[in-house]
Amino acid sequence: MKKVTKVTRQRKPGRYNVYLDDEFALAVDEKILIKYNLFKDTELEDEDIKEIEAAEFEQKAYTKALVYATGRMRSKMQVIIKLKESEIPGAVIAKVINRLEAANVIDDARFAEEYVRSAIHSGKLGPRGVKTKLQQLGIDKYFIEDALAEYTAEDQIDQLDEKVEKLMIKYHRQSHFMAEQKTKQKLSQLGYDSRLVNQALKAYGASIEEDPNQEWENLNRDASSAVNRYRQYEGWEFKKRLKAALFRKGYDLSLVDKWIKEFEQNS
Repeated sequence: MKKVTKVTRQRKPGRYNVYLDDEFALAVDEKILIKYNLFKDTELEDEDIKEIEAAEFEQKAYTKALVYATGRMRSKMQVIIKLKESEIPGAVIAKVINRLEAANVIDDARFAEEYVRSAIHSGKLGPRGVKTKLQQLGIDKYFIEDALAEYTAEDQIDQLDEKVEKLMIKYHRQSHFMAEQKTKQKLSQLGYDSRLVNQALKAYGASIEEDPNQEWENLNRDASSAVNRYRQYEGWEFKKRLKAALFRKGYDLSLVDKWIKEFEQNS
């Protein structure tokens, strides 16, 4: 049997030092101090001390998780991973998670809803991209499905109009075909519906006046580079390799033939 002989407050808010029989024994959270009545003259058995130590360990884990989960919204899996990184035993983690869920600090259904709303607002990811991210964060598939019901085709269309324009401008130094392919690829990676992407590209094409000089300028630059690359070949072999290289870049073969003809005339 041991007796609490002194309790002092630490500099850190909510933390206390407990002395048993005039010797330092425990550093505890305020909640543990109150729960176990750790005030002067309280007597403790060895089993009581072990229970208090276990409760303090759990409270520390809870506080760590609480700080992490309230800094910004976190999924259950994120909190579990964070606690595992601190080598906290699974049994303690389970208790901490139960407490956080009971206090509505972590709620995967709400997390999914907020994540989808944020994605719609920011326009960084399409529905498939959001679904993949939520799966990676350990969100239940039914929560994901329910949350994604809010992400409408209209939301995608609004985002795609701007994204298609930016990407087509970004790739303007490539053939028009290749610029479209890269735009489709990028938007597919972000998780947008391919049908809506095609519609947005079509709308973009109809809204601008195509500049044939830009395509010719791009072809001339890429063809000149290819000529240097295949300079060691001659005749039909040279022409075949040059055509193949430019075709892979998405240029129309009739335009390629025109360029080769002019190149041969000027050589």
